[in-house]
Amino acid sequence: MVKNILLIRHAEAQFPDSETKDFERHLTNNGEKQATLLGMHINDLSLEFDAVYFSPANRTIETKNILKSQLAYSPQELLAEELYEATINLMKAFIGRLDESFNNAMIVGHNPAIARLFTHFAFDVKDFTPATCALLSFEADSWAMLSANMGTEQDYYYPGMR
Repeated sequence: MVKNILLIRHAEAQFPDSETKDFERHLTNNGEKQATLLGMHINDLSLEFDAVYFSPANRTIETKNILKSQLAYSPQELLAEELYEATINLMKAFIGRLDESFNNAMIVGHNPAIARLFTHFAFDVKDFTPATCALLSFEADSWAMLSANMGTEQDYYYPGMR
């Protein structure tokens, strides 16, 4: 069986300031455009995602909502509080606990955790600028079976690259 994870860094967000907490930052106008292009790209991939897990921060919720509006299908939405300020160890444990009824999952999160998770699974280093996504496939029957260097990169995209 094949399990697929699409790792997504949220789109461009407002700079933090003294009046706005990091958690409350919203997407910029450019970030909204990035999320739209990202959603169009995801819709063009050769598979449909069963679920989208997302951090509760405003910028990840907004990224998820905009990209989902571009899809011709409707993945289940699952808020995952542990994705905000996640460490690599927390991210690895989170992946191991994904719902086994899902074979294709999107994760909308933050750097550096998203980039480090990609490196852990793909044994490669990629730049995860805002609105970057990478699709990894795993020959595994269970999310809990995923381990280091086990993922195969199927796709890598950020708005403006093509």
